Amino acid sequence: MRHVISLFVFLPFLGAVLQILIGGGSGALKPARAIAFAASSLSSLLALVMVALLHSQPEPQMVEALPWVGSYSIGYEMAVDGLSALLVLLVALLFPVLIAAEWGQKTGAQGMYGLLLLLQTSLFGAVCAQDLFLAFFFWSLSAVPLYFLIGIWGGEKRESAAFRSIVSASLGNALLFAALVLIYYSVDPHSFSLQELSGGKLAGKTFELFGHELAIHSVAFALICLGLALRVPIWPLHGWFTHVADEAPSSVFVAIAAATVPVGLYLFVRLGYALFPETLVAHSAWIVGVGGANLVIGALCACAQKDLRRLLAFVCVSEAGLVLVGLGSLDPAGVVGAVYQQLILGLGIAGFGLFAGLVMDRVGHASFAESKLGGLSLRAPFVAVVAGVVVASLIGLPGSGGFVGRSLLVLGGYSVHPLAVVVAGSVGLLAAYYLFAMYRQVFLGPVSAATESFRDLGWREKAYLLPIVLGLVAFGIYPKPLLELVRPTVLTLLSTVKP
Repeated sequence: MRHVISLFVFLPFLGAVLQILIGGGSGALKPARAIAFAASSLSSLLALVMVALLHSQPEPQMVEALPWVGSYSIGYEMAVDGLSALLVLLVALLFPVLIAAEWGQKTGAQGMYGLLLLLQTSLFGAVCAQDLFLAFFFWSLSAVPLYFLIGIWGGEKRESAAFRSIVSASLGNALLFAALVLIYYSVDPHSFSLQELSGGKLAGKTFELFGHELAIHSVAFALICLGLALRVPIWPLHGWFTHVADEAPSSVFVAIAAATVPVGLYLFVRLGYALFPETLVAHSAWIVGVGGANLVIGALCACAQKDLRRLLAFVCVSEAGLVLVGLGSLDPAGVVGAVYQQLILGLGIAGFGLFAGLVMDRVGHASFAESKLGGLSLRAPFVAVVAGVVVASLIGLPGSGGFVGRSLLVLGGYSVHPLAVVVAGSVGLLAAYYLFAMYRQVFLGPVSAATESFRDLGWREKAYLLPIVLGLVAFGIYPKPLLELVRPTVLTLLSTVKP
């Protein structure tokens, strides 16, 4: 198990390379599918085994450390702890599902599979990296496959959606890199190692800009927050995200909303708590305020949506705000709940997105306005069950994964920011309204002409949706192993934060 992280990080990349080597032609489609699914599944299986073997301890585990660019103190440092384990679990569960969801893809299938595998490698790497430069490398790499996936396989306005996504990602990556340069030169000897930079070592460091002396921790923290906000749907920088929701293929938007967004939130937690404890305390109210704004604005916009994909986009915006509220509480229960909610958010959004994709493929649209969709529970009971479990988790009903995360957020945040928790509770009621209204219209209303011949889930669709449904239920009924895995790392991080 010494190099298990490198194995599951780079196995999808190897699968992507094989997509090129097997050549083109109609005869290459079957081996391309098999290679893509095998590479993604084997990588995910190794990741799941590793997560199962982790101990409940604050220190990083499965550590790999090798010199990479030694003259600039850039190392290949990989490890997993309680903070990153749930994100590894999320990526491992999602990507074989996304490959299986595109099993029927015929137009440029090898290219799509290769890009999805490259995205899996980049997200695994960003989560496991313990060197800032290495984490930036993987995180910035993740924007490249998304650009091509949107621009080639998207809808009518795919070029503009892809352009907006890559511009936003490039600006965000540039700001993030500027922060890393400041951090690198602020310590002596220079280093990108997260372990060497953690614990408030940047406090008191300054630099000069146009004759003014500025605190490095304040400027770098602001650059990192803005850089990540451009890639995570944080209001008011989320315009590209809703545009992509309209144009991207369903599996690609699921990859963005269910995997890339939680990984971006994870990087904020990892860098913010480890590198800027004092700055985080000073700006915790701002973090909660931004999260609250996302929470409310996302929910209000969701109420006005009559398209499943647009509804999903604003649900994601709102849920990202809920996670920020928990992270800004600086309370053990609130932060553990926020980290746990990242996993549940990813699975819930994935289930919703794949359900919307099924509707789009079968009906030709995803609009549920004016009785365009209705009565699906009679025509497709399995689809109704999947959508019901997903909606229950997104609302946070007892027995679902969303209930655990939301409950911990409320318990941890109320004593620190009671108003934010009251707002979150009110938005939860609003979420119940617009999600149940959608469910009633689509599944319980009269059968519409568009759904008259709607077919239920086939065996392949049941197989790839089952892990998501089981995950949402299992993580809601018995969350203890995952919570015990997260808690020691969170307590260690909070020990460096002194409100």
